[in-house]
Amino acid sequence: MDLMLNDTQEMIRDGARRFLADSLDADTVREVEASADGVNAEIWAQMAELGWTALALPTDIGGGGAGLADLCVLAEELGRAAASTPLVGTAGFAATFLAAAEPTTATRDMLSTLAASGAVITPALIDAVGRDERSASSSVLSETDAGATISGAKAMVPYASAAQVLLVSLTTPDGESAVVAVHRDTPGVRWTRHGATGGDPLFHVEFDNVGVPADSVLARGRAAERAIDAGLDAATVLATAEAVGCCEGMIRLASEHASSRQQFGKVIGSYQAVSHRLADMRINTDACRLLVAETAWMLDQGRDATLEVAGTKVFANEVMVDMIHAAHTVHGAIGYTTEYDLQLYTRRARAFCLSHGDTDVQTERAAVALGLEPRRPGHA
Repeated sequence: MDLMLNDTQEMIRDGARRFLADSLDADTVREVEASADGVNAEIWAQMAELGWTALALPTDIGGGGAGLADLCVLAEELGRAAASTPLVGTAGFAATFLAAAEPTTATRDMLSTLAASGAVITPALIDAVGRDERSASSSVLSETDAGATISGAKAMVPYASAAQVLLVSLTTPDGESAVVAVHRDTPGVRWTRHGATGGDPLFHVEFDNVGVPADSVLARGRAAERAIDAGLDAATVLATAEAVGCCEGMIRLASEHASSRQQFGKVIGSYQAVSHRLADMRINTDACRLLVAETAWMLDQGRDATLEVAGTKVFANEVMVDMIHAAHTVHGAIGYTTEYDLQLYTRRARAFCLSHGDTDVQTERAAVALGLEPRRPGHA
């Protein structure tokens, strides 16, 4: 396994970096974050036109035929630019889930739409009173010969107001898992934006006896759970690649500040207390990037990478905490001001630690993958 970028991946990186430098400066990032939907539709459409959303989709439906490892290169550049886009939920979770689900006309049509237009398809997996994306849902699916209805509420749904389709996890009256595709404008769907730490928009979405066609039920039972797991693994690795890009942004800003700020007649970067922190930031970021590359490669090979996904996320969570502390220590008080760009990265890094499985959740998954019994809440 070669963890160095190949020629294609270098081309992806360089092209993305040029586009983002031209289209998404810090002022635009702030404007996007403050907007109602939290996404710039024009820039997202340009990304889709460049083939970013279809990069890892099969060529027979109009995709680029690349893998998750190639998509991670793109995600890192988005993180480096502190960009807020639906890439993780759409090209990560949705594309992988639809490919892993049993092939139907509905799943094929959605994949084709995703490849052709970059439609925003987003997961709605966390119950309003749920623990995480993999927990059993208390939202209810009721089916009849004429179709199906769903009721319940989901929290922390990314890009809900800009999405064409929500992939909603539910439970049938028989206790079976199911995933239903719900168009955002369907009567009975209501959403309210959360106040979130990071830049990505998250929404509370309610489903009040929402009626959907029978073919909107995309997966059920163990097949639904496997497809959700596959989508979440891909999204977790992709989000971690974005977090690596955030680390690069923090290193850049901290290095620039350490090279220009003077104390006692010297730039502060000449002092070991600062230079060693910068060196640690570089070491941690490179280590995290290598873990992302290895895990993405394993998923592209079709291997079981449960332990690797969980371990990479746990390590990345710890790295983000260290990176945030080091970057703000180098900057001092100025780093905490909203006028300065550092907070665009550190807020996103903090939000990453709490999403896609926090350290406790992913440590439990790693324990199960190792054949160990995870510690239960309330036990020593």
